[in-house]
Amino acid sequence: MTMRVVKNGASISKRSMRIVLCCLVLVVFERSLAQVDFSRSKSRPEVDFSFDAISVISDDPGKTRVDVYVEVPYQELHFVKVTDVYFCNYEASVQFLGKNKQVADQRTWNNEVRLKDVNQTTSEKLKSLTHQVMNIVPGTYEIDVQIYEPETQKRTVQRNSIIVTDFGKDELSFSDIMLVNRLTRVGDKTGVLPNVSGDFARQSEGFYLFFEAYHVSPIDSLLLVCHIFDAQKVEVWKKEQSEPPTDSKVQIFVKVDSITFPAGNYSVVIEGYNARSGSNPDLKATTSRLFSVHWADMPLTILDLDKAIDELKYVAKYEEMDYIEKGKTLEEKKSRFLAFWNKRNPDASLGRNPLMEEYYRRIQYANKEFTHYIEGWKTDRGMVYIRLGPPENIERHPFEMSSKPYEIWYYYQLDRQCIFIDYSGFGDYRLQNPTADLFRGVR
Repeated sequence: MTMRVVKNGASISKRSMRIVLCCLVLVVFERSLAQVDFSRSKSRPEVDFSFDAISVISDDPGKTRVDVYVEVPYQELHFVKVTDVYFCNYEASVQFLGKNKQVADQRTWNNEVRLKDVNQTTSEKLKSLTHQVMNIVPGTYEIDVQIYEPETQKRTVQRNSIIVTDFGKDELSFSDIMLVNRLTRVGDKTGVLPNVSGDFARQSEGFYLFFEAYHVSPIDSLLLVCHIFDAQKVEVWKKEQSEPPTDSKVQIFVKVDSITFPAGNYSVVIEGYNARSGSNPDLKATTSRLFSVHWADMPLTILDLDKAIDELKYVAKYEEMDYIEKGKTLEEKKSRFLAFWNKRNPDASLGRNPLMEEYYRRIQYANKEFTHYIEGWKTDRGMVYIRLGPPENIERHPFEMSSKPYEIWYYYQLDRQCIFIDYSGFGDYRLQNPTADLFRGVR
C-alpha cells in the first residue's frame, strides 16, 4: 500500500493537515494577517537547497579538483510511504559553464532518502547531503546546480560564479576554505561535517576553517594569520597559528572558538607566511570566503532585525510595529518581534514557526526576483507575491509591438488575476486596478 504523506500530494500527514488548517483559520480570522494568504505556502514551485564548490589541488595534471556539495533539507522534499518506510527520490546535477556559456564539465546523479519516522520528513534540521568530485581546467566559470523531483515535477536551479585556482604556478598556495560544523576523529583520521549553506547560528559553540596548503620548496614552518571582517570591513576577530614543516601538501584546521558576532554577513581571510621571516615581509599565500551569522530562533534570511521589523508592513498594524521598534535594546526588540510571531504560530509543538519562515522566504524571493531601483519586497509584484504567494501560472509579454511589457499572474484557487505593466521599460511593473484588500496596508 502506498500513501502520500507530505507536501504536494493528494493527501498529507495529520500533522501537516493540522498546520494547513491552522493557516486557513489564521487567514480568515486573524485580522493582522487577514491580507496575507499562507494557505498555499506548500505549493511553491522551487526547492530551497544549498551548495558549495571548493577548489583543491588535483592529481590530474593541468586540472584542479573541485569538490561539489549539495544539501537539501528533508522538509523541502516529497516523501511517499511504502510499507513501513518513507521514501524520496530526487535528481541533482551540476554544470560548469565557461566562455560563451560553453559547458566545460557536467555531472548528474540520483539520490534516495529512506526514513522510518514520519516526523523526520518535515524536519528543517535533517538534510540530505551529497558530494561529487570533478576535475576542471583552471579558470573562471558559472556553476549551475539543479535539483529535480520526478514525483512533483519541481525543478530548481541555483547559479553562482567560481574561480577555479591553478595551484601549480605559485611557490606557496592555499586551497579554498571549507566551513566545518564539527570534526570527528577515528584513529589517526579526521572526518568533517561541512557547513554547505555558509550560515551559522549566533552563540553556537563555534566552527572550524579547513583548507590545504601546497608548497614547492621546503619551509621552516608556516605562520597563519586569520582575520574575520564584518560587512563594513571592520576586523571583528583575529587569530595567529603556526604549522610545523611538513610535506608539500598539508591539511590545516583553524578553530573559531565561539560565535558572538551580531547577525550579519562576514568574510574570513587567511594569510600565510614563512615563519622565519615573520609577517611583515612579502605575503606568501592567501585564501578567503564569505559566511553569515543568524539568530538561532529566527529564519536564516533575517540578518538585520531592524529591516525585518520594517518588512512587517504587510502583516502588522502601525501600533504593533511601533511597539517593536521602541524596544530599548536589540534583545528587547528581538523579544517583542518573536512575541509578535509566536502569537501567530499555528503549531507551537513544531519547535519552529512555519508562518514566519514562509513570510520571510517570500520576502527573500521577492528581493531576488523583483528588485530594480528599489528592493523587490517594496515593488507591486513583490507585494502581491508576499500576500498571495506564488501564482499558479504567469503569462509574460515582454516584447509586444502594440503595448508596454506586461505580465498576468493567475491565482486559480483564489479566482483572481493580477496584471502588471512596465510603463518605464526598466522593469518597474505596476499593478493595474488594485483592489482595496490587496493594495491597502493592514496598518
